[in-house]
Amino acid sequence: MDSFQTIVLPSARAIRHEQLSLEQETLFLPDYITMGDFISKLCIVNDYVIVDDDTRTLLLLEAANFENFSKLQIERNFFTFTKNSSYIFKLFQELSAELYDINNLSGADVYDEYEEHIEILQELYKRYEKLCNEKKVLDRIFLPKLYTFNTAYVKTHPNIKIYIDGHLTNFEFELLTTYAKDAEVELVFTTSRFNTKMRERLEEHSFELKIGYKYHLSLTKKQILSQEKIAKVSMPKCESFSESLLQFAFVQQKIYEYIQKGYDAEKIAVILPNEKSAQILRSFDEKGNFNFAMGESYTKSKIYKLLEVATSTIEQKSKENFARLQRVGDVVFTLLLPIYQKKSSEVELYEILESFYELIDSKVELKIYKNELHNFKKIIEIMSDMPVKSLLNVFLSRLRASTFDDVRGGKITVMGVLETRSVAFDGVIIIDFDDKNVPKRSDKDMFLNSHMRKIAGLPTMNDRENLQKHYYERLINSAKEVAISYVSSEQSKGSRFLKQLGIEEKNFYDEREYASLLFNKKEFMPYTEQEITEPYSFSNVKLSNSRLKTYLSCKRKYYYNYVKRLAAHEIPKDMPQEHEIGTAVHEALKNLYSKKNAYYDKEELKRDLEKELDNVKGESELDKYLISLQKRKMDSFCEMEVKHFQDGWKVLYCEKSFEIEFHGATLIGQIDRIDKKENLIRVLDYKTGSYKLYNSNNFTEATDFQLEFYYLLASSLGNVECAFYDLKETQVVPELFLEEKLAILQSHLQDLKTVEEINFHKCEDTKECLYCPYTLICGR
Repeated sequence: MDSFQTIVLPSARAIRHEQLSLEQETLFLPDYITMGDFISKLCIVNDYVIVDDDTRTLLLLEAANFENFSKLQIERNFFTFTKNSSYIFKLFQELSAELYDINNLSGADVYDEYEEHIEILQELYKRYEKLCNEKKVLDRIFLPKLYTFNTAYVKTHPNIKIYIDGHLTNFEFELLTTYAKDAEVELVFTTSRFNTKMRERLEEHSFELKIGYKYHLSLTKKQILSQEKIAKVSMPKCESFSESLLQFAFVQQKIYEYIQKGYDAEKIAVILPNEKSAQILRSFDEKGNFNFAMGESYTKSKIYKLLEVATSTIEQKSKENFARLQRVGDVVFTLLLPIYQKKSSEVELYEILESFYELIDSKVELKIYKNELHNFKKIIEIMSDMPVKSLLNVFLSRLRASTFDDVRGGKITVMGVLETRSVAFDGVIIIDFDDKNVPKRSDKDMFLNSHMRKIAGLPTMNDRENLQKHYYERLINSAKEVAISYVSSEQSKGSRFLKQLGIEEKNFYDEREYASLLFNKKEFMPYTEQEITEPYSFSNVKLSNSRLKTYLSCKRKYYYNYVKRLAAHEIPKDMPQEHEIGTAVHEALKNLYSKKNAYYDKEELKRDLEKELDNVKGESELDKYLISLQKRKMDSFCEMEVKHFQDGWKVLYCEKSFEIEFHGATLIGQIDRIDKKENLIRVLDYKTGSYKLYNSNNFTEATDFQLEFYYLLASSLGNVECAFYDLKETQVVPELFLEEKLAILQSHLQDLKTVEEINFHKCEDTKECLYCPYTLICGR
């Protein structure tokens, strides 16, 4: 190889890969350059400064300030425009790259489907070009119009070899053709059934090429220097899984097999058609075997988390956000809270964001943050009339788009398919090979249909899909071994491209074997049944109904709750549960009848009750909604209550606590409501949800003695009757087996007096375990 030859490769990764493969062979390495940098070297534009992304967007926004622009259905506010301007720029870039005059688009629209849109885009292009020229900033869209060919570079680099693994545009061909007039320009190009368009373009330059060959061409001499038939090295293996997670076990298994076969780790690659899978793969990479070409999202950084949780909490003061704030830290929240709703012109937003430097420990994080903030300063100055909250939203979106380089040093590369251009591996593993991801659908065809694109010489959706297929086929054919997987379910199926490649799916392992690779059972202590027997006495225990019910229902639950005192962990939630609404209603009724013990006017009662319900409702929208539903149900309740009071009853106590001695036991409880009429006492237990009623067939097996407890606790007040007050159905439901259940309760209390030791065994009825907080530690 000529040591003075300049090698042009598609990407920096391809250059690194090539250099690593050659450094063992020679001390003299060729001069390598990426295709993008090479094109930049050939073009000189004097007196212009390359435009940055922010200035570019702002200038296009200024150019869009004309009446008809609104018909493109793109709003001209900065935030919406920023997201949608990419579609406009993509179209302009494609037209520029193919040297197609935007003014000719009207002629390509033979059916006048896009006539109005095309006219608007032509006007926008003209106005944007004028602004760029006035300000002397260079957008690469206008490079073909403004450049001067750099002949000096040709003289210092007279021998060029370009590896084409994709598509060369008309502008790139124009530059290469000019270059070839005064220097040797060689092209290395592999043909396939999927890159027909590129093959046809080379045929226009006098090259007759066949499918399935690797060609070495001289553009200068218009000659084929050499050609080599491409032989398939591998026969890919393909497996499908019912769950996406199993694909990551598939990756681990295949890597193990490849290493066992003697492949170097550096020659193994994992390809992710859906790059979002990288985060999950990273979480299973305990030994740091992988290096991720796509890097790691800046959202993992400390400063991003501080900013994101601060803005989220200010926007929505939820329990979840406050819990996150407590976990992450509130220093940013404290600083942003007073200024969040102000206009940015009223505060020194740049200085405030700059002050967060001291919160960043990592030099890499700080460098990215400083760079993004420096670029963002221009936005702050221009959008000074916007609220701080809007600008912070833009800044966070910029940080979200940033990534860290992966510096962990893993030897196995994880990459997307574009990164594989001009790179070959011994072992290749591709996951997510489904219809949704392979080939990836493009969003570039917003303004033109495929017919117009074809006439204009622009890449169509079919062209782009074929280009991706070419990348996959070249990658697969150049590898010694390839393993492919996808998820087969109602929502997912294998890519149609599998059939085009002649790859058939066959499962080599049971899914459970793959699952065992991800979750090693040896890491978990197996549950062993244990018997718990301890001395215990009820002699000094104050007995509530819930405590007795727990003891009678499940001795093991009683042990965890009342002996070990293991409290259930309550996670703060914004959405109320059914029992929480019931508690709120209880509280409202207590407050209501604590102020007035009887009502004789339905409307007055309803008005006061609704007021009390409003006082106890939570802040969430669901809380408010459920309380409003409860208000509607209370109409019949108010009517029933008024009749009850007109009969001579009055509320005596609400939420009253009692304690009595009964058959050697101390009974305690808090009664929801006690009404009195002369010497008659009615004990009421409010129920807003479901509750158990015993009948003649099962009362002997009762474990719940709520009304019996209330009867005994209130017995000193007069002649007692007990009932559930069903607020859902607005009915009073009396205890039908009071005497019988009192006798059973007395028998249980007698038994408790003799207890000296308890075998805290598990309950036999597993229905009791359904909502039990101790299910896991119990082994159920």
